[in-house]
Amino acid sequence: MEALGGFVILLGLGLAGYILYLSRSYWVFALVVFLVFLVVGASMISRGGYTREQNTPMGRVEDVRST
Repeated sequence: MEALGGFVILLGLGLAGYILYLSRSYWVFALVVFLVFLVVGASMISRGGYTREQNTPMGRVEDVRST
């Protein structure tokens, strides 16, 4: 999930660059596109850092932060 989030950010950067390449007058639209992809990608990266881990023999499961 973290790698996919990074790919989404790079995709947004490329798409914004392509929009600017087509016409410099669309810089606001390109900025909005980049920011949307940045937020989506960052949320995918932050959610991808959590795993489910067994911590007792009884099978209770807690959320832990993976490193």
